[in-house]
Amino acid sequence: MKLLMLGPPAVGKSTQTRSLARVLSYFHVSTGDVIRAHIQAGTDLGREVEGYTRRGELVPDELVLKMVFPNLEPAGRWILDGFPRTLDQALALDRELAEIGLHVTQALLLEAPDRVLAGRIKGRRYSEATGWTYHLEHAPPPQPEQHLDPGPFVRREDDDPEVFRRQLAAYHEEIGPLAGHYESQGLLTRIDGDRRPEEVTKSILRALGFDERAAEEKGLRRVCG
Repeated sequence: MKLLMLGPPAVGKSTQTRSLARVLSYFHVSTGDVIRAHIQAGTDLGREVEGYTRRGELVPDELVLKMVFPNLEPAGRWILDGFPRTLDQALALDRELAEIGLHVTQALLLEAPDRVLAGRIKGRRYSEATGWTYHLEHAPPPQPEQHLDPGPFVRREDDDPEVFRRQLAAYHEEIGPLAGHYESQGLLTRIDGDRRPEEVTKSILRALGFDERAAEEKGLRRVCG
């Protein structure tokens, strides 16, 4: 399966995608992680996109495509986290996959009210060691004695309230055409993201046709908690 995880900033895309990737043994490609890796490595692409991320602006499509496509495994099962973000990116992804005889299997759209999203960024923390995203209340970073993630756990620059407002405005402008693209093909599934992470994951598993009990036995509670 070739899955997409779509949704506004702070809705929990990374949390859900990482959980599903571990439970279902899928390959996880996070646009945000790829962009941050380029920035931290000081690559030419990284320097080019850094200004956009600092201002909370969407990175131009052509730059995102250059970073994302090399990470796709044509023969594997993967979940794209936060990509595509625009209709143009979706069309480019369709063309890229069609060239190797593939297509998107399902697009999952996580949804939550803006007021909920604004509240979530206050507690969101990013691990500089692993790139995992946590939330102090809903999905707190592991304790040192658990030896799961050494951190440090910091606030990202794009979690600034003003930057977040610009990101959210850009999302609302783009999501209509993007969702319509996949809805017209019968590929879009809307998921209520305003719930506890494990409940959202169970809804996604049901939407994908997986047995949530079997997934739970493989570590759903541990992954989401």
